[in-house]
Amino acid sequence: MRRDIAIDGPSGSGKTSVGSRVASDVGLMLVDSGLLYRVFTAAYAERFPSAVSLQRDRMLEILERCISYEARGAVLFDGRVPGLSLHDPKVDRLVSPVSAVPEVRAAVNRELRRIAEMHDVVMVGRDIGTTVLPSAFLKVFITADPDVRAQRRVVQLERLGAPVDYGAVLSNIRERDAIDSSREDSPLRCTEDYVKLDNSADGPDGVVQAILSEYRRRLEHVV
Repeated sequence: MRRDIAIDGPSGSGKTSVGSRVASDVGLMLVDSGLLYRVFTAAYAERFPSAVSLQRDRMLEILERCISYEARGAVLFDGRVPGLSLHDPKVDRLVSPVSAVPEVRAAVNRELRRIAEMHDVVMVGRDIGTTVLPSAFLKVFITADPDVRAQRRVVQLERLGAPVDYGAVLSNIRERDAIDSSREDSPLRCTEDYVKLDNSADGPDGVVQAILSEYRRRLEHVV
């Protein structure tokens, strides 16, 4: 029986750090779907460095090349790691429009399902439990206040040495929420089969422990 854990939630909710700790504890492979979207976005920004918005026909040129998710978490585009940082401001600005393109989502989902066919996984994203792994053993939806998410993002960018403007970061998060929740293809949504957890408080310990507790409880009832 499959024992996958699907963790969904908006940008900056802390789902990746939570997923990493959960995966380590239960001994499953962590798959961060956001990295695949960021690799496509970085490839687009590299190919069209002056682009300030997404042009769909240009994005389709990028999709002619393949992506692959490696076991240790690296994502390759056309057999190489993109030269542009996946957290470059250009990538932050374009990643939600890129991820809303149906052809991009189809390409990413094919790769995610390929991985899940080979391993039980903790998979993190925005539509994992609703679209990619609808029969996941456990589905978790993580939320957090937008201001908290913006503050965390600022800290992350500062550690990467990137220029930071809190107002711009908060605006970007709210814009991404609107795009992710309103897109026609696999929008971000929390259905009744999710365990919903709020990660606004300092530190993810409580959220991690809640997931582990529910996972182990379900394992005890597996026949």
